[in-house]
Amino acid sequence: MSTEKRGGRRDAIIEAAYSCMAKDGYDRTSTAQICAAAGVSSGTFFHYFPTKADVLVAILESGLEHTREVFARIRATATQDAQGALELWCEHVLQEASDDNLPGFASVLGAVPDHPGVAAALKTEGALVRELLTELIALGQTQETMRTDLAPARVATWLTILANGLLGHAAEEGSIQINELRPEFVDIVGQLVRPR
Repeated sequence: MSTEKRGGRRDAIIEAAYSCMAKDGYDRTSTAQICAAAGVSSGTFFHYFPTKADVLVAILESGLEHTREVFARIRATATQDAQGALELWCEHVLQEASDDNLPGFASVLGAVPDHPGVAAALKTEGALVRELLTELIALGQTQETMRTDLAPARVATWLTILANGLLGHAAEEGSIQINELRPEFVDIVGQLVRPR
């Protein structure tokens, strides 16, 4: 079997698991249900993922890979336009908040809070966000488009709090309509970083 075909099956399992868990919760999602949704046999599932928790970690790691790709594009913009890069980050946060599966998947993460793979993936994501935002603010300060009265890491902390609040709101209330919140979210971020 080709590497591409194997990767396609693994990706199909991850995507199916994400949808199934977001819809039915972690405990109520069976591996049989995931296999049916992915169109694979149980043997194929267990070849890639020995346990349901392993596929949950794979979902988070897949999300981290996507985040790294998005952040690489944002960093490329930031070298010339930190303010524009920050707007791209805002759009990324809004896209995450508008995911229809976010509310259900957030509850899944609450069902396995002590799993080391889940904790590690969430910690890594938080570190990636803080690192990116600190870099963007530092570049914005150098480009004289962002406030200099606070250290970049401090501004990054407040931006992270703001984004986490939006994502938490979307998880509690259901996915959001991007167009409804985009103007306010971008404006609030802009006020937070505007030079004093």
